[in-house]
Amino acid sequence: MEAEYVAASQTSTEMIGIVELLKEIGVQMQSYTTFDVDYQAAIAQIKGEDTSGRAKHIDVRYKFVKDLAKNDLLTVQYCESKKMRADILTKTLPSHRLSELRGMMMLSG
Repeated sequence: MEAEYVAASQTSTEMIGIVELLKEIGVQMQSYTTFDVDYQAAIAQIKGEDTSGRAKHIDVRYKFVKDLAKNDLLTVQYCESKKMRADILTKTLPSHRLSELRGMMMLSG
């Protein structure tokens, strides 16, 4: 759970920077972004539904992602592992899985 939580936090930081840059050049965002997460415990933690002490050890600097979700600046939704497009960037994949993901991301080659 910690890895997903930290990744969501770091991605949120990048998202905020990009949104601020777009505002400076006059592009108005209709909405922020949706995070696809394949781990239910991380989703519950980000949404603030988890009241146990399982994530107490996670550094405070990563917990601001909960505030972003609470204020509707980002949404978190469940995505089955087999539909996780980020795998193309993070894992070594067999050729058939790589082809599936490239199709999902509309990449040719």
